[in-house]
Amino acid sequence: MPTIEVEPGVALHYEDRGEGAPIVFLHGWGGSAEVWDLQVLDLAPAYRCITVDLRGHGDSDKPWADYTYDLFVQDIALLIDKLGLEGVTLVGWSMGGHIALKFAHEHPEKLARVVVTGSGPRFWQADDAPYGTPAADVDGLVDAVRTSRTETIAGLYGNNFHRTDLAPTKDWFVQIGWKVPAFVGLASFQAIIDNDLRDALPSLQLPVHIFSGRYDLIWDPRWSEEAHRLLPDSTLTFFENSGHVAFVENRAEWNSTLVDILEGRRPAESVGTVEPTD
Repeated sequence: MPTIEVEPGVALHYEDRGEGAPIVFLHGWGGSAEVWDLQVLDLAPAYRCITVDLRGHGDSDKPWADYTYDLFVQDIALLIDKLGLEGVTLVGWSMGGHIALKFAHEHPEKLARVVVTGSGPRFWQADDAPYGTPAADVDGLVDAVRTSRTETIAGLYGNNFHRTDLAPTKDWFVQIGWKVPAFVGLASFQAIIDNDLRDALPSLQLPVHIFSGRYDLIWDPRWSEEAHRLLPDSTLTFFENSGHVAFVENRAEWNSTLVDILEGRRPAESVGTVEPTD
């Protein structure tokens, strides 16, 4: 099991498969590197796919500590340096996309581009932030993670999906989430709440490609639109038969769009089946 030590006694687990231009994949809250299994299967024949369990998640170490974006960014920087990666495409889902935007702002020299899926610069609503989860609901989620972690993860991960024909996959995602200790889940959820990256985006000169499931119930797609507006060099692609996990629900289109980006082609603004409206 490959690992790197990011500080004394704390190791990150990662997998490194394939050869070619490097792609580093970051999972979301309560997830693990396993969620990218289908991307590795489809892309590793042509690209070097590096999936990592963030600190506290999956098979990485889970020390009793706070779990902040500063720590996650520090860990990813060490991973990239220790593997000697150059020209990295950093792909992040949900919290991983949020972290990827912060990483790109602080370490643009390590990256060629960023792809975020089901994410944005901010998660929840405030007086000057009209999109996302209402503040009262955020407080309820924090309490639910603290008092009913197992049920909360099952509910949140169940809401990841728009399609109704993927019940076993949904169950698999829930099981991944249950591996994360309650203290890690609580601290990392607080980190999502604490980070508002809107002010950082206008100065980010790297190309950023934003993917959003049209029916995302977890991370409001309007934050994807706002990120596209704030970023000086960005594209926005909607996946028309997806919720929060477009890389699963619109797998073929999602992977194909990522390849378009890697090969220098401009991605489409909308892909997948558009459902009829009444």
